[in-house]
Amino acid sequence: MSHRKHPMDETSKPNRVIVTVDASNNVVCDPDTLPALGRNIELKFVLKTEGYVFPNDGTAVVVDNPGSEFPRPSKALPPDDTTATLFNCNSKAGNFKYTATVWPIGGGAPLSVDPIIQNGP
Repeated sequence: MSHRKHPMDETSKPNRVIVTVDASNNVVCDPDTLPALGRNIELKFVLKTEGYVFPNDGTAVVVDNPGSEFPRPSKALPPDDTTATLFNCNSKAGNFKYTATVWPIGGGAPLSVDPIIQNGP
């Protein structure tokens, strides 16, 4: 007999960051420090503010010093580019500073923030 789990709120899922833009045009990532759980995982970034998208050229989420832990660029997912993924080997413990960037729909300067991915032991 299988038990179905209730769908979890987006904010409570592991390896997931909720990205918003506040009234002062500051990009906010929740959590600010993302604890990465598991090996060879896809980190997911979900943009929740209307009027913004992730760039679809691999620059939505860029790790400053990726080494071998982040071997591929991030991907903004079609059709609406409001979700981005980033592959993480998560084979070495450490904190990895990254930049999350969003673009206003219709033009304007990109907005970004520099939080942390925390790889486990």
